[in-house]
Amino acid sequence: MTKVLTLSAIVLAAGIFSGCTSNSTSFDPSNTTDQMRTIGTVSYAECYDAARAAAQSALTSPRFDMFLAQYRKEKNDQVATPLMQVGYLKNQTRDPDLQMNLVTDELCTALMNSGKVDVTLATGRDVSQTFADARDLKQDPNFNKETISGKGTLEAPRLSLEGAIISSTTSEGGTTEQVYTFNLRMADIRTGRVIWSYNKPFGTRKTRNIVGW
Repeated sequence: MTKVLTLSAIVLAAGIFSGCTSNSTSFDPSNTTDQMRTIGTVSYAECYDAARAAAQSALTSPRFDMFLAQYRKEKNDQVATPLMQVGYLKNQTRDPDLQMNLVTDELCTALMNSGKVDVTLATGRDVSQTFADARDLKQDPNFNKETISGKGTLEAPRLSLEGAIISSTTSEGGTTEQVYTFNLRMADIRTGRVIWSYNKPFGTRKTRNIVGW
């Protein structure tokens, strides 16, 4: 009998202590019924979802449509695609392990796959030394000079994409919420005018359980 009571007490104590805090919850601030995960971090799945949603927002933006129509009129080409350079998407969260380049790549992939924007590696965050090195091949006698790109052939970007993932934390009544905001801006480099901006909140919630407190 004593063993049974002792075992029951252990199980009850374990239940009380395990009830001090609930698992963290990933949530859209407007929909708090999403799945669980650890507070203080942001998953790549969420960032990728936000990136794809951002790309869709840009591609369906009336202001972007106006810019694209004007750009194609300037080029006298109804299928012309403006070239976009990617600036630094800043990590302004408390998660130092967040790889912003992966998030940026997901966003650029979604934009390029639309056929409405091209992305350059000649300028911006992802500027590559490859282009300069390739032009220096003219000094190497082993290469056919007619196949080597010359000076004055690189196209300058017309659009610039910049932004950040920002986090803020609030606590009230035993509940801690850490909200991330996916913030982006696309601007016309020629005029400096912002033609599209985007803010998408998502985050984590941790709630204390009534039992054990």
